[in-house]
Amino acid sequence: MLHPVEALWCHASGALELDAKLQAQLAVLAGDLLPVAYNDLRQRGIVPTVEGAALRFRARDDGADVRLHVASSDAPATLVLLAQGDWLALVDEALEIIYYAATTPGWGALPAGPLPEALAAAGLQIASGMKFGTRYRVYRDGESHAAWLLHLLRDGDSWLDIVRAVRVAHGVRKQLVASDGERCLELEWVKP
Repeated sequence: MLHPVEALWCHASGALELDAKLQAQLAVLAGDLLPVAYNDLRQRGIVPTVEGAALRFRARDDGADVRLHVASSDAPATLVLLAQGDWLALVDEALEIIYYAATTPGWGALPAGPLPEALAAAGLQIASGMKFGTRYRVYRDGESHAAWLLHLLRDGDSWLDIVRAVRVAHGVRKQLVASDGERCLELEWVKP
């Protein structure tokens, strides 16, 4: 009894022979993107388990239990499914994958309210992030170098917009924090 994603991988690796009709049925059940991420992880020597619409595995560097969500890079960016410690695999049209880890920014607990005011109430300083392509730069109190760039998600933002923002943030030695107004998650490029 294999999950459709695992059965397709076994067929692709030559460990299981499936006729074309069964392959097509399994592909419908598995979805378009989950098998792509599963195959990439297996090629890296990681054996994930399928958990609903996500994959679960142990990270190589620290042995942490990782829940991996998979999305198209063109899909609308949403933080709803991501939680502290979750990873995100973004797959483009060429089936290339980039991985991100989602963590809680080191801001401590923020009071309720709009972000600029909540950040200020938590002792953080904010400034315009326009020159970095984001809404705000966020500083720890008393520091002259912003540790974070804060990107406020808009309805039209795709995950590709977030990929661009992460690249800019890393290029200027800052961390990107994405916010949907309810939650803030720091997104960092990682390798499984």
